[in-house]
Amino acid sequence: METTPHSPPLRTPRKWLRRIAWSALWLATILTLAISLLNAYARHRYQTALTNATAAGLPNSWDDVLLKPVEDTDNFGALQDFKPFLAVEEVPTAPGPANPFGTKLNYLDEKGMEALKSLKPLKVSGGSLKSLGPFEARNLADLRQKAIEDNRLTLDSANLSDSDAILKVFENIETLWLRLHAAKLRTHAVLFIPLKPSLMLVNPMLTPSLTLAHIAQLKARAFIGTNRGAEALEECLLLLKIADLRTFPTLIEHLVRTTEIGILMPALYEGISQHVWSDAQLEAIEKKLARYDLLSDLKQELGGEALFSRTINERIQSSKNKFSVAAMLGNWGQPSTLMRAEGLLSFVIPKTVLNILCTANLETVVQMAGLLSEKDNPNLRGSARTHDLHWGPLNSIAGLGVPAIESVLKSTARGQSLINIARVALALERHRLKHGTFPSTLKELAPAYLPAIPVEVFDGAPLHYTPKANREGFTLYSTGWKGTDDGGVMDNTKPNETNWTWATP
Repeated sequence: METTPHSPPLRTPRKWLRRIAWSALWLATILTLAISLLNAYARHRYQTALTNATAAGLPNSWDDVLLKPVEDTDNFGALQDFKPFLAVEEVPTAPGPANPFGTKLNYLDEKGMEALKSLKPLKVSGGSLKSLGPFEARNLADLRQKAIEDNRLTLDSANLSDSDAILKVFENIETLWLRLHAAKLRTHAVLFIPLKPSLMLVNPMLTPSLTLAHIAQLKARAFIGTNRGAEALEECLLLLKIADLRTFPTLIEHLVRTTEIGILMPALYEGISQHVWSDAQLEAIEKKLARYDLLSDLKQELGGEALFSRTINERIQSSKNKFSVAAMLGNWGQPSTLMRAEGLLSFVIPKTVLNILCTANLETVVQMAGLLSEKDNPNLRGSARTHDLHWGPLNSIAGLGVPAIESVLKSTARGQSLINIARVALALERHRLKHGTFPSTLKELAPAYLPAIPVEVFDGAPLHYTPKANREGFTLYSTGWKGTDDGGVMDNTKPNETNWTWATP
């Protein structure tokens, strides 16, 4: 009897459905465990960063770092011209991608902001101004040509000198400038914004203050070009008062202030080189510069930066609105498809990522504060290393969101070095006025012209000074961030790889 071959039973669709269901369940379980572990890791790392911040002496409250109120009559920052930028309120709104925290900032006087926003300095991005350093003469003719191209000079200015032409460009803001000069005698320079720093991510006065600093420098150089030393001095002092404006103690404001002080340097170089200032005027500028200690300022502002990271993170983690994290990881109002999706991924993971970003920023601040607090550290250059994040999930993302220690320290050290060099140059010019020549060594400047000779900010070594023939000129320089003595040779296209030099023309 013939047997028929055995055929396997047909697989029913129900078995495939069971397999898909079990696979989905395992996937959900693994995903849930992964998210739980990631959240636990993020919370642990953040708590460790908070502990380290406290141990480093960083403040725990904004009350410890925010500036105290002062009378308007004694405050340069209380000018009516500035107040529209400070008149802002927080308006509750429906949460959404464009309003991640469910709030909106509303400026109460946007029309009043237009006056300062419309100010434009003269800038030449290429040509003779592109690679010049802070201690070199610059060509006002290039700036005059720029004004002509921008239709800011009329044909009747053809008979004016370059200096007078530059002054003519800004004659329409003379009324504002008179107010600024009258107010610069006030002791304080504080901008009070009635909102928490976590809401004001960027102080709205930063850009206008940079513009005012540029204009003050241009006017100072124009006055120097017409040998009007007294008026040039007043512009320099105004620029320094603008640089003193403070709101929130954060790194961005510190770096802007450092930039504004750097903007002053070409005017100081030209004024000293052209001998337009008297001994008393030179002394007045030197005393203003002597007030600055940018590295000490940085130590204080790191406290505000740490609080900023903490405040942002606390708001993120306490928020029950998925848009508060989706929008921040998207394009601020245009979150990606994944971020629009409902569910766990659009809420939990972004919160974890932002937790790590804030944690990494806090860790960087703690490390930077430690470097600046090491009194026995003889080598700031060698100690400043780009932030080395601990191994862990998402650190490649966190590395993109934290300030590099080396970058911030480079800018701060360069700014303070320029101040130190300028102070010595001012004292050297005072010596020349009295004795007819520059001194043979810097030691001759103290205590007659300086209480103490400024030194390298990196290691306390003396600045390099070489008198020229018959002591009728000099070369004064710092070895810079590079740290090698190149005889004062500068390459201003690479500011962190060159000596920083002030040399007489």
